Amino acid sequence: MKKTTLSLTAAALALFLAACDNPAGSDSNVQVLARGDDATAGSQSVAEADGPRYSHSTAQGTIDFQARVYVYSSTSGWLEVTEASRAAGSVAASGHGEAQTVARGRVEAGSYSRVRVIFEDVDANLSGSLAVSTGLLSGSVAVNLESDGQVVVERDANVTVSADATSRILINLNADAWLNSANAQTRTVSEAAFRSAVRVTAE
Repeated sequence: MKKTTLSLTAAALALFLAACDNPAGSDSNVQVLARGDDATAGSQSVAEADGPRYSHSTAQGTIDFQARVYVYSSTSGWLEVTEASRAAGSVAASGHGEAQTVARGRVEAGSYSRVRVIFEDVDANLSGSLAVSTGLLSGSVAVNLESDGQVVVERDANVTVSADATSRILINLNADAWLNSANAQTRTVSEAAFRSAVRVTAE
C-alpha cells in the first residue's frame, strides 16, 4: 500500500512540475515578424494591369506601425497572438536586412488557417524622394485609417503551432506597392491600397 501511495505521489508531483513549466498547458510560442518590402534595390519599371506604367527606385527610410495580430481555427475561433497589447514595429522601407521581430505570444497548440492583422497606425518616413504615379513623394507619408482608426488585413495562412517549437508569422508590408498609390501632394495612402498590398505568410 505504501509503495502504491508513493508512486501516485511521485506521478502527481511530475504533473505539477510540468504545469509550472507550461502554465497554459497546451499553449505554445508564436513569433510575429515584419519587413518593409521584399523587392530588390535599384530602379525598376512596373506595368500595372489596371493602371499606368511607372518607374521608381525602392523606397528608402522606415515604415512605423502599431498592430494587433490574431490567428483563426474552426475549433478555437480567433485567438490573439499579441496578448491584448498593440505590437509596435519600425522596419526598413526597402525590406533589406532581416525581418524584425515585433511581437511574441502564446496560443493553443494546433493548426490555424487564417491570420488577422489590425493596423492602428502606419506611417512611412522617407529619407529621400520616391518617384510615384502622382509625382515625387518625400517626407512622412500616412496611411489613411478613415473614421474607425484602423485597417484590418485578413489572409489565409497555414499556421501550425507546436508544443516543441516556435511558430512564425511574417508580415510583408509590401511598401513599394502602396507607396506608389500615394497622393504626392497630401502625402497620404488610401486604406484600400494599403490593405490590398500587405502580405501575410507562415514560416
